[in-house]
Amino acid sequence: MNRLRNMSVALMALGMMCLTGCGTWFGTVAADVLVPVEDEVELGHQLSEELAQELVFSDDEVLTTYAEDLGFEILEHADRTHEALEFEFHLVDDPEMINAFAIPGGGIYIYTGLLNAMDNEAELTAVIGHEIAHVTRRNIAQRLVAAYGADVVAKMALGEEPGIVGQLVTAVAQQGFMLSYSREQERDADEWGVEYQSAAGYDPNGFITFFEKLAGRASPPTFLSTHPTPDERIENIQSHIDELESPGTRLEEERFLQMRDRIGAEPVANGNDETDSDSEEDSDSEEESESASD
Repeated sequence: MNRLRNMSVALMALGMMCLTGCGTWFGTVAADVLVPVEDEVELGHQLSEELAQELVFSDDEVLTTYAEDLGFEILEHADRTHEALEFEFHLVDDPEMINAFAIPGGGIYIYTGLLNAMDNEAELTAVIGHEIAHVTRRNIAQRLVAAYGADVVAKMALGEEPGIVGQLVTAVAQQGFMLSYSREQERDADEWGVEYQSAAGYDPNGFITFFEKLAGRASPPTFLSTHPTPDERIENIQSHIDELESPGTRLEEERFLQMRDRIGAEPVANGNDETDSDSEEDSDSEEESESASD
């Protein structure tokens, strides 16, 4: 019995180290051990209910359905190893905020301001694929454990830590982000997200064109305020695209522009500052940060 307990402690310690220092494969395995998918989903339900009270969602059914359909289209080509994950796609009505984020369990939130900063579906599906990858690769579970510990995360899932859940919701409502990801996790989500969107037939170069549009902004949106730097992310993903055997080619520009016109705000011009997100954290050195960008 003591030997079994000692092995369990050792595995737990290894898992904690892998959440912060090992490769993404080991991190995913550690998350599977420390945070069952079912717990992550339960926590996601709580966050979703509270976010519904804080965020304003689009009341345009056509636009909302469009965003949902795109999300589920990319999801069909994503890794579904963790079948218990419950994906939902929400459209937040904020034409000035260039942002998207994922919450535990599979909730993906897309801001109308994001669409205003884009020109085609290849760019939009690049971001959607990235956020889906943060969920499927268990990045969120990894960051929760790194920030709060496995025991606290388990209590959060049971509804026993409303204060921490409230802090996460407040961070999203005020700043548009919830968790910080490590450099390796961001790169991992970039690469897997491109895989997902390309498998759905979309041109993965949409990732490149979108980041190039925003890289020169004085106050970068959430996607560009995390590590690695925009230029590094573009270089990394270009190398990954070059290795794809049959990358997608779809842009779907005409349909996208029709949907974007429904937002009712002027598209974001390159170089303008439309977002108040100026937080930049190095989550590789500050593992216990409670707020950050994705």
